Amino acid sequence: MKVKTIEIILALAWTLWIRTQTPTSDTWSAAPGLPSQEKCAASIKEKLDTWRQFKDAVFNGNSVTFTGNNSTMLYVCLPETEDPRKGPANPLEPQK
Repeated sequence: MKVKTIEIILALAWTLWIRTQTPTSDTWSAAPGLPSQEKCAASIKEKLDTWRQFKDAVFNGNSVTFTGNNSTMLYVCLPETEDPRKGPANPLEPQK
């Protein structure tokens, strides 16, 4: 019974994916293990709020573009079992 409980907990974990695009690179990084979609969304808000102090930051949904160096950071919350680097899902759509 405990094994099933652990499987359920793992299935409910969320990952904050961060896509960083620059003129010369396009990379993804993951911050896994968030306990809920709400915690993941709160983490996105916290990260975006960090960038608000930069004068060249332009916000669009869950992304921020820095006009000074033409780089963009996109934040996406997905269940831990999903990977935006694989499959047909379109991670570029802002999460609401």
